[in-house]
Amino acid sequence: MSLRSLPLVCLLAIATASPAFAGGSLLYGNWALEELRDGVVTPGVRTTLQVEPDGRASGSGGCNSFGGGVTINDNALQFTDIAWTEMACEPATMAQEASFFAVLAATVKFHAEPGVLVLIDSAGSKLATLRAL
Repeated sequence: MSLRSLPLVCLLAIATASPAFAGGSLLYGNWALEELRDGVVTPGVRTTLQVEPDGRASGSGGCNSFGGGVTINDNALQFTDIAWTEMACEPATMAQEASFFAVLAATVKFHAEPGVLVLIDSAGSKLATLRAL
């Protein structure tokens, strides 16, 4: 490769980079649910979220495992194609899990700082707070 073609190669690399990863470095990792928009998290129910740099999200709703895609662009965030297992659990666990899955569907933005992740809806309201594991 000649030096003349290097700028073109760099431009192509930038143009084909996935926007799923732009600005998400503080978002990547493992998180545990601390607070939901519609109430306190049920004690003893561990709800988790793992966000990977390759555009995948997974975790546990407290009863069922889930997985799907995640698109990140600056502070915009969208969970896509989320699917989960369908085990039955205690009613309180199932209620928290349903709320958490609804939060993932409604999330359009996030705010992250070391150790804390806040999921935000289209009105700018806080949906959930998670802590780093």
